[in-house]
Amino acid sequence: MKHTLGFMSLVAVYAPTEMRKTEEKEMFYAKLDSVLDQCPPRDTLIVLGDFNATTGTVRDGYELCVGPHGSGTRNTNSSLLLNFARSRRLRIAGSWYQRPELHRWTWYSNAGGVAKEIDHILVSTRWRILQNCRVYRSAEFFGTDHRLVVATLKLPVKSRRISRGNHTVFHLEKLKDLTCAHEYAVAV
Repeated sequence: MKHTLGFMSLVAVYAPTEMRKTEEKEMFYAKLDSVLDQCPPRDTLIVLGDFNATTGTVRDGYELCVGPHGSGTRNTNSSLLLNFARSRRLRIAGSWYQRPELHRWTWYSNAGGVAKEIDHILVSTRWRILQNCRVYRSAEFFGTDHRLVVATLKLPVKSRRISRGNHTVFHLEKLKDLTCAHEYAVAV
C-alpha cells in the first residue's frame, strides 16, 4: 500500500493457541520473522491479527512496545509476542490507550464469562503514526467470538504542486521608465 512516507506492509496473522506445543509457537514466530525480513526496511510495518496472547500489565523490559494500559496475565504466548514486538520495534496499539473494558476485550468465550484482549495491531515505532486503537463490539462477523479491532493512523500528507506550465511574468512597473517604454513600443 503506497502512502506519502513510501509503502506500508500489512501482515495478517493467526498465532497458535496457548494449548499448542512450544515448538509450534516458536516456529510460528520464526516464519513471521522470515516474512517480515522480506518487507523493505523503509516500509511502515503493521502486523495484525489473533495473537492468542495478552500483553499483561507490567511493562518491565518492554516499555517501547507495551503501553501503560496493557491487560491480562502473561503466559507463554505473551512472552513470545512481547519478545517479537521488542525485537521488531513494534508497538502493541491497544496497550497505549485507556479504554472502558467494553472497548478493550477482543475475545469472549462462548462457554461463558471469560473475556480477553488477544487480538492485536502492532505498528512500527519508526514513524509515530498511531493515533488510537479500540474494539467495536457491534461489528461481529458470522457468529465469531472475536470483536473487530480498529486502529487510527495518521499519515503525513505532502501537498502536491500543480504544474501550470511555463507562464510569462510581465513587469509592468518597468514601463514607467521612459527608455524601457520606448524600447517596448518599438518592439511591438
